[in-house]
Amino acid sequence: MNNKIAGLFLFALIAGSAEQKSTPAGKTLGIATAPITIEVFSDYECTHCKQLYEETLRPLMRDYVSKGKVYFVHRDYPLPQHVNARPAACLANASRQVNKYEEVCAALFRQQAVWSANGNIEAAVATVLTPVELTKVRLLAKDPKITAEVEGDIALGQKIHVSQTPTMVITHKGRSSPVAGYVDYSILRTYLDDLLSK
Repeated sequence: MNNKIAGLFLFALIAGSAEQKSTPAGKTLGIATAPITIEVFSDYECTHCKQLYEETLRPLMRDYVSKGKVYFVHRDYPLPQHVNARPAACLANASRQVNKYEEVCAALFRQQAVWSANGNIEAAVATVLTPVELTKVRLLAKDPKITAEVEGDIALGQKIHVSQTPTMVITHKGRSSPVAGYVDYSILRTYLDDLLSK
């Protein structure tokens, strides 16, 4: 990659990170002024995204996000080959309206093998929502605003050339680094601690 292309790619990543301020409430965790921002582009039907969420992102929330060291942004990037991923993303986004976004994300990943096979995404979501909440979320998931939010994340991912899920974009002091695929928590922790020490 020549320097001009590399510069444009870096600019696209930085521009993408700057757009995080427009992320709907509920899809972000932590404080926006944290020294590190991590945007994760993921697909609820992707097995590597499930692994990253359960083994790496959950402890990241506990050890870094809750302590003000990392600002976390979830981005939906349903891949075309995963027919249930986009409806799952819409249900997750709709669940923000009942303040259950994180619970729904966890349920979708936890029960991924079941709903991915049978297409009954709502059954997974129903495990963490009341019947009244489920009815509201089911209706909201079809709202054009919710669909537009998912499409906005996809467009941002395409703009910064996300080619697989999961992809993390880690930004520190204005420099962004894309990290594609599953990353073990111990490796991510070492990397983040190194950034925080600079």
